[in-house]
Amino acid sequence: MQKDSPIRETSPHRVSEFLPRMAARGAAFTHALNRPATRLVLVFIVLAIPGRLVADAPVILGHGEGVFQVGPLLAHGNFENLDHWVIQIQQRTGFPEASVKVRDNALDCLAPGRGCTIWFKQSFPTRVAITYDVLCPTSVPGIKGIQPRDINNFWMANDPSSPDESLFDSSRYTGAFASYDKIHGYYASTGGGGANANLTTRMRRYPREVDGGPVEHLALRYRDGKPGYLITPDKVMSVQLVAYDDIVQYIVDEKLVYQISRGDRVQVEGRDRNGQQVVSDTIYDLDRFPVYREGYFGFRMVGTHHVYTNFQVHALEPVPSSPPQRSSTNRRSPPPQSTE
Repeated sequence: MQKDSPIRETSPHRVSEFLPRMAARGAAFTHALNRPATRLVLVFIVLAIPGRLVADAPVILGHGEGVFQVGPLLAHGNFENLDHWVIQIQQRTGFPEASVKVRDNALDCLAPGRGCTIWFKQSFPTRVAITYDVLCPTSVPGIKGIQPRDINNFWMANDPSSPDESLFDSSRYTGAFASYDKIHGYYASTGGGGANANLTTRMRRYPREVDGGPVEHLALRYRDGKPGYLITPDKVMSVQLVAYDDIVQYIVDEKLVYQISRGDRVQVEGRDRNGQQVVSDTIYDLDRFPVYREGYFGFRMVGTHHVYTNFQVHALEPVPSSPPQRSSTNRRSPPPQSTE
């Protein structure tokens, strides 16, 4: 892991391509300067991040409308170094070497044929929105084990055996995807699909296993294969992850991909006695699926090349004098689909 090392593959895409997009998004955001609740926050962001034209703010969509608003900035990552990150890379042979570098205030991650998770060392309580930009470039020439795929995320994540720092233990969490099945937290992915990449788009509530055995867990998958919900290679995409008490949201390019709130009809995935996958409908019940109150964020990828910038975490605050949250028992998600 080196700083300012050249990228080994030849690519027409430079990190500097992020700047025009940030400028365009910043222009659309200037209306927020007129909101007293955010004026001081915006001044702080502009001063605290040299070289930025203006900071992006989270969007309020779906179940969040009328319930919460954007609060102060809690953390940001300029990617000047890796001091605030824990890197877990799966060990595999037969592929080029993996690398995680910082360059031009970007986090450049190359993971040929293997999984990689990169944890931010600071934990956050619920009522946060995590945002970042990511580029998934096409490698020219091609690299074995690299495809545009798997823009994945963990948030509000913890190790149930020790919520403090066990999540960073490389003997328990190795970069291999299955090693994370035991964590508590939320997970969202765009562009997965096994060997055939960029086919699925999903959101889950972990754990997927307890004491080494599979358990039922929330698993939304009805966006699988849908146009407009997959990775567009060579295009900067924005990701937003929300945890606000029982409201959990996955937002990409300011479009609501998945969300859950108490009382929603959701899908649950499990295994039968023969190990076959079983998907059923249920109601999102906080007795069965308690709210995760605090946890860590992690970038997650496998067999791909990602370039991350503009990582930020904002507090979310209640809308003043908002009415009690409405029941959503009668809202129905689209029916579950079978897995590939």
